Amino acid sequence: MILLPRGNPIKENINSAKVNLPDLLDQLHKTNFTGYVRFDCEPGTGIFIFQNGRLISALFKSELEHLIAYDAISKIFREALAAMGRLSIYRLSDGLAISIHALLHGHLLYQGQELALIDIKSLLATMNEKQRSGCLRIYSKDHIALIFYRAGKPLGFFHDGATEIETSADSSMSVAKEPGAKVDVLLASDDPDQSFADLMETADISNLWAKALSEHQKERADKEDTSRRTMDGQEAAMRQKIFKEFQHQAHSYLGNIGASLVKKKFDKLGLFRFNQACFDEFFLDLSTAARMVAGERQISLMLEEMKRTVKELI
Repeated sequence: MILLPRGNPIKENINSAKVNLPDLLDQLHKTNFTGYVRFDCEPGTGIFIFQNGRLISALFKSELEHLIAYDAISKIFREALAAMGRLSIYRLSDGLAISIHALLHGHLLYQGQELALIDIKSLLATMNEKQRSGCLRIYSKDHIALIFYRAGKPLGFFHDGATEIETSADSSMSVAKEPGAKVDVLLASDDPDQSFADLMETADISNLWAKALSEHQKERADKEDTSRRTMDGQEAAMRQKIFKEFQHQAHSYLGNIGASLVKKKFDKLGLFRFNQACFDEFFLDLSTAARMVAGERQISLMLEEMKRTVKELI
């Protein structure tokens, strides 16, 4: 899971199955959007970061994978098609978008440190002494706040609902007072003044989507085929079981002729789908043929026993 404050929400928790991702990315590109799109699904989390309509970062993270750029775009496309994911869109300032980029592509120095068990002043002093650039991520069960640093000097704070890096610590540092609050230390790997390639221009988004869609359709067809084969196998096994029970019951009431009649009528109807109309036709045919060798009472008792078998097995 990627822990980020939410920024200024444009849309939240959209069902990804109802969104054409290439169209969404193209719309954000054309409207000079600055912020990030978050995609959450069971396998992991994907992030698209935009700066003035330029897609400057794509990232997907799970317990097993850490993908960036084209690999991340492809992965997010595949998961969005395959899973019941949720999409959210948050607006940010230019500076904050760049800072989030540096954070997500940086190095995790410490993770999950209990704030109650560490000397936060000493930690801040170390950031200053070693002139580190990056951020402290402070989070509780319900809230997340970031403190950005450049060359050991604090730049400001980012918390839920903000679009700019703020200088006031009140809202952000209040998270540190919440029960079970933790801190991560992340070091930035990027030069904040560098320019980034626009993945919307360098990646063939339409082709990546078409490939993901083709793979999804193939996987779905394979699953349906496997399911159909499984169902057919189960029905064949059930058909054989019912056939043997019916033969045994018919033999008990009508002898060898009864067992032969069951086979003849069973083969005629098939009974692969086990619907009531099919069984009704089978019982009618069997009772008609059985009148040549047995009385009505015997036939009635036999059919009652067969119908009980159907109820028990299906």
